Amino acid sequence: MKYQTSFSEIVQLSENVFETVVKEGTMLDKKCADEVWNFWNDLRDKPFGLLVNCKNKYTRSFEGTMEVGKHILQQKTAYFCNADDNYSKEQLKTTLQIIKLTDPSGNHKVFTDRDKALNWLSDI
Repeated sequence: MKYQTSFSEIVQLSENVFETVVKEGTMLDKKCADEVWNFWNDLRDKPFGLLVNCKNKYTRSFEGTMEVGKHILQQKTAYFCNADDNYSKEQLKTTLQIIKLTDPSGNHKVFTDRDKALNWLSDI
């Protein structure tokens, strides 16, 4: 099943695991965070994991960074950054810094191997 928000495509990979790709050039801000919270509220009543595919260039505002990915049912978030792609390498560095600042729980991790990311998400 595929879903669209104004800033991303979300694909349901299994019962409890979804993958999202943020649209090229997006600024993830408070408006995006509010939209995705409403999306998950309408779609889910059970915990889920999210694979964020970092293949496109996007930026984040402070407010967006603090709220995107914090939905109460979103138990785990795996960021897939392809180590062979220069832009994805930059996303990797930024994402690691954001996780360090915003996620003391350890429920957000960065992966350079998509299969390992999906495996980590599969036990929800």
